[in-house]
Amino acid sequence: MRVTDFSKPITAKSLNESLASKFGQRINLETFTLEQLQDARNKIRTRIASTEANENFNETGSPEYTKNKLFLDVLNAEIAEREVVSVESDASKLKEGAEENAALVMAAKDMVDRVTGWMEDTAEMQTESMLELGDKIRDEVGSEQSEAFIGAVKPALESLFATLETTRNSLTGGVAVLTGEGAPETMGTEADPEADPAMEPTVDQEAGAEAPAEEPAGDEFDAAGAAAGGEAEAGREQRESIEKSRKLGQLLVGSKKKS
Repeated sequence: MRVTDFSKPITAKSLNESLASKFGQRINLETFTLEQLQDARNKIRTRIASTEANENFNETGSPEYTKNKLFLDVLNAEIAEREVVSVESDASKLKEGAEENAALVMAAKDMVDRVTGWMEDTAEMQTESMLELGDKIRDEVGSEQSEAFIGAVKPALESLFATLETTRNSLTGGVAVLTGEGAPETMGTEADPEADPAMEPTVDQEAGAEAPAEEPAGDEFDAAGAAAGGEAEAGREQRESIEKSRKLGQLLVGSKKKS
């Protein structure tokens, strides 16, 4: 053996070549799956343990034992090498998956940013462009036309801003799902038996009669939800919603000017 041989790494291939040179046999490792190699290793281990348990066992005088030991070395080396490759492959897949997920999150956030930009433009039209144009219409055409213009444009812009606000909130929730910071509210909720006839409790047929229906308490079913509150309440909610949108619009316009 040369000194340079000590620096060579011990691999399944080199051990297999040693097996072939000593005993004229070589294991066709490429034809075995990892599971088959592990099964063969277990059988060789059992054979070696059985030999070592023999009272007449003499390690130096047993070529079969030596060959089995070398068989085991080859199998152990091949299994270890394949397991390393498997781990590296899994790590590569995890890295690729993380990069793809990051790209998806960035694309979703870009959608949020674009809608936010539309909200800023709409807010600017509400607080500046519409009023400036209304003043010019009053000066050039007349007050009546100016008031009619503002009366038509103002609610349209308010409706557009409210819609964009709702859209952005939904997109932000979608981004939270991708980043693991949130999940749809419908997930994990229990089904309402009253909403699905199949979920309703069945009547015991042996009782001989159906269970009596319970009388609704109070005015629970006296009026629809929207009618029970009265028009004044609904109008107040609408005004509060519009006022909230106006304040948010003013903040967005201020943010846009600063940028």
